[in-house]
Amino acid sequence: MMRTEAATNNSENATGSSKVVPSKAEGIALCTAFILVFVFIVLGNLLTIVLFVVNRSRRKKSFLLVINMAFADLMLGILSLPLYILDVGYRFELWKGGWPMSLNILYAIVDTLFSQASLISAAFISGERFYAIYWPFKHRTLSMRAYRIIIFTLWVLTLLISTLISTTHLLFSFKRSMYSWIPYVLIITFIICGCNIAIWRKFRRGKIALPQQNRNSRNKHLTKTLLFVSILALLCWIPFVILNCLISVYDVQIPWQFYDLVNVINYSNSFANPVVYALRIPEFREALVLYCLRRPAATNIISFNKFSKKTPATELRTLRTDNTLLQLKFKQEVLNTKI
Repeated sequence: MMRTEAATNNSENATGSSKVVPSKAEGIALCTAFILVFVFIVLGNLLTIVLFVVNRSRRKKSFLLVINMAFADLMLGILSLPLYILDVGYRFELWKGGWPMSLNILYAIVDTLFSQASLISAAFISGERFYAIYWPFKHRTLSMRAYRIIIFTLWVLTLLISTLISTTHLLFSFKRSMYSWIPYVLIITFIICGCNIAIWRKFRRGKIALPQQNRNSRNKHLTKTLLFVSILALLCWIPFVILNCLISVYDVQIPWQFYDLVNVINYSNSFANPVVYALRIPEFREALVLYCLRRPAATNIISFNKFSKKTPATELRTLRTDNTLLQLKFKQEVLNTKI
């Protein structure tokens, strides 16, 4: 909702002075960039959810908020981004027609809901890591039920905020909805910054992890990873917030190309998180290696037995032995990685 309405207000302001004719080459470049972002969002977050949900050994309570954020980013990419690509094409006259009111309402609901869910998830992740660092013993006593209650609270808060913003926009005006959206975003920003600064000071001052304490070492590594994720989300949202504030509140004229480029950065946050998980979280890498290497190994065994001249009973014993050796080898590699 904020993206399309801000672009509309910006174009109306530009019409009053000197209207710039949109370039189709720039529109094609922007649509191509948004399509690539869409592909990366869907593939990255879908792979994150599959790896952390299907593998039971990776279902840790610390990753529930990560999976929840991946789900919000996935829905944002699948439902919201294609509609925004249509709007960009209409504004740059890449295809004929106009932006229907039904699509505008649908986009307003979907984009507001899942974009705020992603932003609030980043704030909850920062708060959870703050609690884990400053009260580690109490954090270890948290159950899966407590995390489910936290996620339920997150979505209730998201529904309330998105409903307030959408209702204010539909009943009054876009500018009034921005008056309620900007303070809320600033509060979320202060929460993320405050938690991250406090965690950083704890890293600088206190001894969070000792070499002989493997649990605390993993907790510190996970905290740094999720800290980087929340900072990345903050950096992707700050330009978007500033630009909407300038357009809607102060009536500043911003070129369409620059505004859409900021939206590319804002949407890119949704696929940057799986990249960070793959680089920083060992459980994610182990699950990815297991998923990629299990099937080729089985295929090689079957193809080898297919061309051998052994009896069926001998082939069956060989297959069982090879499978057992592969399982033992993989468990040994996982153990070495953890050590």
